[in-house]
Amino acid sequence: MNIQQIEEAAHRGVPFTLKVADGDSYEVPHADYIFLPPKGSKLRTYVVVHSDEGFASLLPLLTITSLTYRVDAGSS
Repeated sequence: MNIQQIEEAAHRGVPFTLKVADGDSYEVPHADYIFLPPKGSKLRTYVVVHSDEGFASLLPLLTITSLTYRVDAGSS
């Protein structure tokens, strides 16, 4: 997984989930829930995902194994 793939997902405006190597997953309902370091920053090896419960998770890109877009059950 690379930072450009996650940036694209955040800019699409479609909810998505990031899954990490230990099996945990992190919901990103919209772009306000994820922080992406600015372009040119040496810290572009991490993203920060916020939850509704008030927690923030620092995710190293090397541990992110997949990005899945969420599809509403009621959509056809």
